[in-house]
Amino acid sequence: MSGKARVGPRPNADGWKHEKGLPFLHKTFTAFGILPPNNMEAYKAKPGEKVQVYREWNQLIFPLPLAFVPFLARYYYYHYVSHEMPSTLITSLLLFAHTFLVGLLSIQHFNKLVRQHGYLDAGAGRDTVPFELMPKVAFEIFAAAILRPTMIVLACYDPKEEPRLTWWLPVQIFVLTLTEDFTYYWLHRLCHEADSCWHFHRLHHTTKHPTTMLLGYADDFQEFIDFIGSPTISWLMCPFGFDVTMTWMFMLNYVQLAGHTGLRMHAGSILSGPYLSPFGMDLVVEDHDLHHRHGWKDSYNYGKQTRFWDTLYGTAGDRLEGHPDNLDWSHYISV
Repeated sequence: MSGKARVGPRPNADGWKHEKGLPFLHKTFTAFGILPPNNMEAYKAKPGEKVQVYREWNQLIFPLPLAFVPFLARYYYYHYVSHEMPSTLITSLLLFAHTFLVGLLSIQHFNKLVRQHGYLDAGAGRDTVPFELMPKVAFEIFAAAILRPTMIVLACYDPKEEPRLTWWLPVQIFVLTLTEDFTYYWLHRLCHEADSCWHFHRLHHTTKHPTTMLLGYADDFQEFIDFIGSPTISWLMCPFGFDVTMTWMFMLNYVQLAGHTGLRMHAGSILSGPYLSPFGMDLVVEDHDLHHRHGWKDSYNYGKQTRFWDTLYGTAGDRLEGHPDNLDWSHYISV
């Protein structure tokens, strides 16, 4: 970081996407609109323009139906086709396909919102993906889409079990979220405060203004902890059934992508916001953005789903743009 040219993600590194004769991988990501908008493509907030609030119930319109598709398909299959559900392998493959699709749709959704509402800290350039990093970024997307569903299938899938969700689902999801965030908080904080662990985390912090596709930009060890370690430990502490855990995973992926959008909106976590916002412990997009922007080895805002543990342990930071006097509550955000 001492004056050397950055070879990783950086502002205006995506000029290659307008070139002809791109490799298949690069051409595919460009064609599907998955690459994050750069600063020139995003909305520029006017001086004094307040930050619009993207309320949790409004956000749910997009991810909630997608999260319920696997359960509804399983429910129909069990009750109208066969009581013997598909094998572990087939279920893993189907969940991988759905996870990948939902991830791509979520990225497209966030890119659309960025174009409409802009980036936080708009005066600085948002980090984009250089040509040479596309294979790594693509691998991380595929790895996340494969590893998390496979972990859930191996942990709690039973082909003979009837698909089941109850009215307790919102509470179960909140308990899982708070538990996962406790695990993530301490692993994340350890990565910053212990020199031996910082070695595995520092690559992720070379991006100061992250975007959705840089969610998994990290060393392989950290990727494993993020994709598998923290969710697995959390499930062992709260071993809910397959359908609950699966539905939670899709919502978790959405929230984690949102945390790296840099989107200039006061967008709270759909997993925990309704429960924690009355106590000022809800997490919004700006919180993790500030963790990257102002943090290196010494940082703050270590939670990824809530600010409960940051508030409890004194590591929560003040918001710069999303403070109460600068919020606009008057808009409904269309999907």
